[in-house]
Amino acid sequence: MIALDPLKGTCFFLFNVLFLLTAIGLFTGVTGATAAGAPKSSPSHATAPPNMTLIPQGPFIMGSDARWPDEGPMHTVYLDSFYIDKFEVTHILYQKFIESTGRPAPEDWIGNTYPPNNGNHPVVFVTWYDANDFCHWAGKRLPTDIEWEKAARGTDGRWFPWGNDFDPKKANVPQLKLGGTTPVGSFPKGNSPYGVSDMAGNVWEWTASWYKAYAENKRPTENYGEKYRVLKGGSWIDCSGYHCGISAPNFNRSFFNPGTKNNGFGFRCAKSL
Repeated sequence: MIALDPLKGTCFFLFNVLFLLTAIGLFTGVTGATAAGAPKSSPSHATAPPNMTLIPQGPFIMGSDARWPDEGPMHTVYLDSFYIDKFEVTHILYQKFIESTGRPAPEDWIGNTYPPNNGNHPVVFVTWYDANDFCHWAGKRLPTDIEWEKAARGTDGRWFPWGNDFDPKKANVPQLKLGGTTPVGSFPKGNSPYGVSDMAGNVWEWTASWYKAYAENKRPTENYGEKYRVLKGGSWIDCSGYHCGISAPNFNRSFFNPGTKNNGFGFRCAKSL
């Protein structure tokens, strides 16, 4: 039997422990560097704020070459992830804003009370400034027209939130002849691919964007610039007198002076991650 020197044995044991700890540290360091240098993944499992939904990062098809010149050309846009309200802002929510800020009520209200039985209808008679200030008060912001279109359209280039075929039973559009707004979320079969309600019909929705030509658009107009804000989605109002065509397509663009308000204009909010 070979006798070991106790001192040498202790040193040998400590050397092995130190080697093992160093190896673990190096492995952990390499792994951490790889993770830190990797591209950020989409927060597909992020918890969305109440009554909002996550629109994941990635490309989508925007615009159309099939109708009006300002809707084209069809092009691909990449967006980072963001949140958007599942529903248009209602009278009930807007009343809280009024009570908190002292802002004047919409003109169809009596005092600070919204029309009877319309609590869950989208608020109307709001200007772009009203909509913008509400969203900031709520800790959000207005969506850009690009964000709005992706939330309505998904990634497959569909014409309407539900698909490519117009179906007046899936949204509060003029062809349904309801004569006014409906409670938000009344047409679940017309939801967008991300589960967002009323992206076609009910009320036109203010966006943060100025009415400007798309990058490759070759059809100039004096209306482009920082004069008008873009509204999206169409409404319950029949605009056929203006030869507007069907207003519900996802790529449709309306533009108005930001101080305009009427019974067909509303909004929803978005939020950056």
